[in-house]
Amino acid sequence: MLTTNPSDVDEPVPDFTVLPRSGRAGALVVVAFGVVVFLAQWTSVALWVPPIRVSSVWLGGGVLLAAALLTERRQWPAVLAAGATGQTLLFLMLQLVRPAAAILLGLLVALQTFALASALRAVLRRPFTLSTLREFRDYGIVAVVGGAISASLLFVAGAWGMRFRPATFLTWRTFVLSAALGYLIVTPTMVLLVQRIMLLSREKPKRRLEASLLGVLLTLVSGLVFVQTARGSLTWPVLVITIPALLLWAVMRFGAHGASASLLVVAVVSSLGAAHGLTLFPGRAAGDHVLLLQLFLLGIGLPVLGMGVVMDEQKRTTNALQSARGRLQKLNRDLIKAREEEATRIARELHDDVGQRLALISIGLSRLRRSDAPGMGPEIRHLQEQTGSVVRSLRELSQQLHPAVLEHAGLPTALQMKCDEVFRATGIQVRLVSRGETSEVPPDIALCLFRVVQEALNNVVRHSGAQLVDLSLDREDGELRLQVRDDGQGFIPGAAPSGNGLGLYHVTERLGAFGGRLSLESAPGTGTTLRAAVPLNGVHDA
Repeated sequence: MLTTNPSDVDEPVPDFTVLPRSGRAGALVVVAFGVVVFLAQWTSVALWVPPIRVSSVWLGGGVLLAAALLTERRQWPAVLAAGATGQTLLFLMLQLVRPAAAILLGLLVALQTFALASALRAVLRRPFTLSTLREFRDYGIVAVVGGAISASLLFVAGAWGMRFRPATFLTWRTFVLSAALGYLIVTPTMVLLVQRIMLLSREKPKRRLEASLLGVLLTLVSGLVFVQTARGSLTWPVLVITIPALLLWAVMRFGAHGASASLLVVAVVSSLGAAHGLTLFPGRAAGDHVLLLQLFLLGIGLPVLGMGVVMDEQKRTTNALQSARGRLQKLNRDLIKAREEEATRIARELHDDVGQRLALISIGLSRLRRSDAPGMGPEIRHLQEQTGSVVRSLRELSQQLHPAVLEHAGLPTALQMKCDEVFRATGIQVRLVSRGETSEVPPDIALCLFRVVQEALNNVVRHSGAQLVDLSLDREDGELRLQVRDDGQGFIPGAAPSGNGLGLYHVTERLGAFGGRLSLESAPGTGTTLRAAVPLNGVHDA
């Protein structure tokens, strides 16, 4: 993970081309795309800038490419034919060109889109989701640059061959930037919008309200800047301050789909102003104004959309890491649970089986002793004492393997018994203070903290030279907090020889399985303080 770029990992990507493929629903999809292309091309015509009669953004081309990317390859002939038909009907209705020229233009646009979508599929090798920076780079090269150049060349060739408008450098320059903006802004907006609609049920109402508010504010501010006559001292400060701030809001909160949709709002509103002769650059010709406007949209569009892709990729990577961390914690809990269950089984075997057999041996020795066997009394008595010692050792070992008192009396009582046990065995005084409701604790968390205390006290006995240990258990702010403080010789954390000390790895492993945390404070001559906290997820706080 540390040496792998998330964008280089082949992640499972949902298939966003699963729109209805056949039957009545598939036919409706084809018709819908034809209507959408018709409306997009009609909007582009409405946004034509006189006298060059080219809009700042080619909406129709961007929509047609999005239609191809949202459907399967076998549907492309029908979808692209529907889009070309919609464009042709618009040209005929508006009497922009002769019927034969309108049909030819529609066919050329469909073929160019087919070739562009095929190239994208070949380069991306998966459904278009704009989910990684590499995909954004490849899309920019193939679609934004390559698609814009190929579409503009076909446009100029058609204009020259069919003589429906002058085929000048100004016309070509304007259309190539218009096509680039269409592929950069319109296509991602449509594709990502369909994806978000598929996932709309997962969106919270507050998030949908925030998106609506952002759209309204961006439309109003863009209208103030681009549609109202650009004169006076207010326009440029509004442009410089508010529009970038709103775009940044869209990127930070909604990622690539928010960025592309916001850019589309700005592009359409600014194109509307340009179509009506409203300019932010007084004294310049219409062609120069459109060029500056297009360069402005490209200048903010590329970094804003790229930033949105990066934000989405970072969020996805963070979610993947959190998910992996959760799975690792669950696996760790399962391993610890299996280990404790095995320890419990062994403890019961020692108590119920081995312990009972030793008890029977002790009874048999007692009978032999009462039989007055000549010279065997002292030896039998010695065997009885050894047997009793083994039974006590087994009982202690069984208790260490499985502290049954936890199940019957709760964590505070089990800790108190452990403190008394340490005092009887070593003479070290261990004082326990419990605050809050600490008896009703989930068994797995209680066992976790008991093991932490058990290991901490074992290390105090073996290494600290302490005479007094203060042990506190508190329940506060939805978590259990444990502290073990001794008055021993202390040590330099991290400098203890291997094999000595607290065994932090095992303690941290146990706490980490339940989302807990551990801290250790020590210095030579000042004793050692261990603090542990475990969240009580789903447990009522008293």
